[in-house]
Amino acid sequence: MRKRLLLFTIAVTMVFVFASCGGDKPGIVDEIKHTVAQAIKGNIKGEVGKVYGTQWFEFTIESIEEVGSYAGYEPDDGGILVDVVITEKGTFDEPSPMGTFDFYMDSDTFLEYIWPLDPFDGSMMPEEFDLAKDEVVTYHMVFEVPEGLSDLVLMYTEWDEEESEGATFTINVNL
Repeated sequence: MRKRLLLFTIAVTMVFVFASCGGDKPGIVDEIKHTVAQAIKGNIKGEVGKVYGTQWFEFTIESIEEVGSYAGYEPDDGGILVDVVITEKGTFDEPSPMGTFDFYMDSDTFLEYIWPLDPFDGSMMPEEFDLAKDEVVTYHMVFEVPEGLSDLVLMYTEWDEEESEGATFTINVNL
């Protein structure tokens, strides 16, 4: 999980460095965006309400909706809250480490990389937990998204113990 964050941080940094050094060369930024997009292999377009299987667990995105506030938390000016309800079932023989950094939102530019808010009530997905085989959990993940951002997707990318990338699941966020 941390390696995924590092790779995207490097990619985003590269975009900003090249954009600031070669702002008059729009092709460089477009090329980097395309490279980042191509790095996401095995893309599986998902839908709300369907069950998807990974190497370690199954998941269903039960709902994705904009909310004005969540458990008393309100977004900053210029932002909106998106509440994602997810059900996960352990399928691996050993407990699988899970947490808020497994799923994230992004835009079609692959430059946003929006993490869920840190959990502040018992209904939200914990930062870290172990999901045992056949255990089923349902949690809320709440994302604070810049108002007006379009073409959002909820994403999950599989990584195995050798840090190899597997499938990337994307579910369109239609607000």
